Formats: sequence, structure tokens, C-alpha cells
Amino acid sequence: MFDRYIQRENIIFEMLQLFIDNGLDFILIGGYAVSAYKHRFSVDADIVIRKEDLKKFEEILKQKKFKKTISKELDNLYSTEFIRYEIKDELTVSFDLMIGGMGIRQTDSSLSFDTIDKGSSKKTIKGIEKEIRVRTPSRELLIVMKLQAGRLTDFRDIVALSQDINIAEIKEHLKNTDQKILKKHITYLLSLLDKKDFIDSFKGVFMEKKFDIDLKNIEMFKSIL
Repeated sequence: MFDRYIQRENIIFEMLQLFIDNGLDFILIGGYAVSAYKHRFSVDADIVIRKEDLKKFEEILKQKKFKKTISKELDNLYSTEFIRYEIKDELTVSFDLMIGGMGIRQTDSSLSFDTIDKGSSKKTIKGIEKEIRVRTPSRELLIVMKLQAGRLTDFRDIVALSQDINIAEIKEHLKNTDQKILKKHITYLLSLLDKKDFIDSFKGVFMEKKFDIDLKNIEMFKSIL
């Protein structure tokens, strides 16, 4: 099973490098962006791209036998679009393309490509066998995305990312977010920190023996409530 995770990760890294080699501009978000700060496996790669570059990305994906499985336009401020490409062989590898920006369904909000790009920089992501240097959002911007999404996997990522963070920057990004939903997510996140199931799942996902986190930084989220 572990070998399959490595195989998927290698394919994703190779595709990302292929995009770079073809001069394509993108920002890596999601689980693999978290790996710029603390390594974990992810089942797919999420990238934000400009609308005018979509055709070039699709050409490369199709050349590598990826097939479009989902395509939908999102009703938000930036009229973003979501497309998924997958390849299914011995294991499924998928790329989620966020075109023009990303929409966050849970809070009915969105971030434009330019906003995400402004808060991103090139970082080295080290996998088990390969590494790649790509543009990824700052810790703060990833936390902003994940606080709004509010899934269990997002909460684990927030805990992993919460080191040396600028809470004022996070609050500024979240000032126009649905505050009721945001408070619900933060309250739930704080309630998880001493739960054995959450701690065990965190250690499993990030392949760590200890729950090595900075509680003081995470507790700063109380100031947003």
C-alpha cells in the first residue's frame, strides 16, 4: 500500500515538472502545498491556473492519457471553473484545475488567481523519492483556505501549518467571510486538539510518532471568534 502512495506521488511530481518545463504558470494548493511545510501524501493535486492557460494544461494532461471526469462552472465573484482530470491504471491519479481562482463552497466565498498568486512564493516540496520547486501559498493563506473549508483533513493541515504564523494577516483575509460558519469551524478545531482519534489520525497522515504541534499558535485562532 505504501508503495502505491509513493507511485502516485511520483506521477504527480512528474506532471508538475512537465507543466513547469512547458513554461506554464500555476499555484499548487491543497495537500501537496501543505507538504512544503510538513510532508504528507495526498490523493490528488490541486492547482490554480489562469483562464487563458487552460488549453495548454489540457493538452499536456491529454498527452499523458489523463481524461476529463468533472467540469463545472462555479457561481462566485470571480466566475471560477473547476475541472478534474484523472488517469486510472493500477491506481487513480487526479489533477483538480481551479481556473481563474478558487471557490470555497462552505462559506460561499472565493479567491482570485491574482490574490492567491500575491500570497504565494516558490518553495521546495520534498516527497519520499522526488522533490519539486513550485509556487505555493504562504502558511497564512493556506490556513485561510482551510479554515473556511472546515473538513477534518483541513483541520489536520491547519494544525500542521500553525508555526510562526501571522494571525493578523489571517484575520485580514477572513474579514469578509461568513463569520457564523467561520466561528463554528474554529470552535470545532479547538475542540479536537486533545481528542485521541484526532491526534492518532494526525500522526498517521504526517507519519510522525509524536503530536508535535505549537498549541500557543493554534490557540491564537480564538482571537478571531
